Amino acid sequence: MTRVVTLAFCGLWALPAWGATPDPKDLIVPQQEISKARELIRRLGSEVYREREEAQADLAKMGRMARPALLEAAASDPDPEVRFRCSRLLPKAGAEDLKARVETFLADSESKFEHDLPGLKQFRKIAGTDKDARDLFVEIVKSPYNLEMLQMLEKGTIEAGRAIADRRMAMWNIAQPRNFGRVQPAQPLPLADIACLLVAETAVPYKDIPRSNMWSHISGIMFINQKASTDAIGDSGKPHAEAYKRIISRWLDSREDAMELSNITYYLGQHLRGFKETLPLLRRIVTTDGVAGYARAQAMTQLIQQKGKEEIGLVKSFLANDSVATTVWFGNVPGQNPMQMQCLLRDVSLAILIVQSKQQMTDYGFKFANGAIQNLNADVPNFGFYAFPNDEARHAAMMKFAFWRMKQADKDPLAASTTPSDMTSNEKK
Repeated sequence: MTRVVTLAFCGLWALPAWGATPDPKDLIVPQQEISKARELIRRLGSEVYREREEAQADLAKMGRMARPALLEAAASDPDPEVRFRCSRLLPKAGAEDLKARVETFLADSESKFEHDLPGLKQFRKIAGTDKDARDLFVEIVKSPYNLEMLQMLEKGTIEAGRAIADRRMAMWNIAQPRNFGRVQPAQPLPLADIACLLVAETAVPYKDIPRSNMWSHISGIMFINQKASTDAIGDSGKPHAEAYKRIISRWLDSREDAMELSNITYYLGQHLRGFKETLPLLRRIVTTDGVAGYARAQAMTQLIQQKGKEEIGLVKSFLANDSVATTVWFGNVPGQNPMQMQCLLRDVSLAILIVQSKQQMTDYGFKFANGAIQNLNADVPNFGFYAFPNDEARHAAMMKFAFWRMKQADKDPLAASTTPSDMTSNEKK
């Protein structure tokens, strides 16, 4: 049924506007039209086939004017054929009604009236009600695919979640180059399409959006690096930039699912550092159970890059966490088998604390992969390029740093309450 509505609306959208006024009251269906539609609906139950067909054709010609009566009959008429025929007529009548409401909204350029449009209330809660937000919504509703997703928001989170999943995949296919028999280059996505998806994802819980194993990583974050998006984030003078940034702020604030948090960290450091919601989101990534170790390590690193010693307490809380952050490969030498070493979250925590205290990681037994070295001027170590060669080296490093902190307790804020036994515990926090 959703597909039928979309096709009907796409066809209607190509028609010229019918001189809409800005006042939604002008869309009210006159009583005489409702009476006319009810009489035609009564004939849908005629024993004469031709009368039924003629009545259905006449109702189709009435379009949106027949919609109130069609809704009523489709829900409650005792004749099953009447209900069936009305349900077949409703998609086109509904598409015409939606088109008329959109045109009325577009005609109300001064925002003098309240409008009943799909998703408008949710959009305003997220993006605001100023002119910039209205102008962005205008661009959004010009796309029948955006309107379809906004319509599903009105039907509940389950149907809205399915619509979001479908829209994500459609946008992903547009944004990716393809070579199936013939080369099809990637197409840039409009800001309005990205904004609409983020609004929908903000309004619908992540758990209600279907995910396949192959495409589980795809979410709104994958489209924030589109040019239209990065331009709006980086230049407040771009059209709709302020409203779009408000949408991103609310979207960032609503991210809680462990799987999505695992995929979001990289983009937070790339494009979204300027949003105040980024820092609490990074902390959420670090502390949420189920988030992948590499994401927690990257988020921890980004927190220190942005806030320095303010985040040391959170970093120290991972000194006993044995979750794997990443695997580091050593010995990329021809003719020799490379070795892989696991870097744990406790290793990342220790490495950050060593660098923040202006010490050298090699003094603590850290090994660097394939010629990488510690940048002594950096605030954080380069995650993914260091690890301990074995558990004995890790244990020795933890003990050494614990004793260093005890010696520094009176003069260095890094030397807090952690004891050697705390740091060498196998307890996972």
